Amino acid sequence: MGKASTAKKIARAEKAVSSSGPTERRQLGYPAAVALVVVLGLALVVFARATRDAEASPTLQDHWHAAYGVWDCVTESFLTPFQSEFDPEGIHSHQDGLIHIHPFTSSVTGKEAKLGVFLNAMGASLSNSGLELPGGATLESGATCNGEEAIMQVIRWEDAFVGGEPTNIFTENLEGVRFLNDREAYTIARAPLGADVPLPTTIDNLEGVLGGRSGPGIDPPNTTNVPGPQDFGVELD
Repeated sequence: MGKASTAKKIARAEKAVSSSGPTERRQLGYPAAVALVVVLGLALVVFARATRDAEASPTLQDHWHAAYGVWDCVTESFLTPFQSEFDPEGIHSHQDGLIHIHPFTSSVTGKEAKLGVFLNAMGASLSNSGLELPGGATLESGATCNGEEAIMQVIRWEDAFVGGEPTNIFTENLEGVRFLNDREAYTIARAPLGADVPLPTTIDNLEGVLGGRSGPGIDPPNTTNVPGPQDFGVELD
């Protein structure tokens, strides 16, 4: 009887040892799983906030500036900057070849701060078929430049002072191009796709509103004494 009783006790002890291992591991694993969930949750919150902030800019508190120009491959020159100072929503110009971006209403903040808002204030409109200028003249696509058909496009440089290769070349939904940062540069161009389109020459004016900041790589094209359409009231070929 003594041996049988001892054997039973040993068996129960072994069973207890074998069954306690997974339980202890589960007890240790639960806090680790909770910690992992918390870390992942915090990471998602940070990512969501960063995305929201990016989509919300520019805000009603921002005051950005971008250099712009209208380039025509037919005359190989920039047109005169828009002369309108009409400013219904806070995205406008001061006849200086710059886009001043400080929204007055939330309807043109964040993802709604677009090139079309600026063009509307200038009395112009842009589509794949052409750029309608103030006064009724139109810069139409389809012209021939260096043996190639020209299209309407918008070229964007994310930092006007760095220049170099364009950051983006837009050929669709041209008025829907968004303003994303301060000190950008935009060239609205009638030119063949892939043509060498220059930075706007109004970058010098951009330096003035940014406290004289300058940077490397800026070599604006020389448009001095180059004949070109200066009167937006004249029909352009």
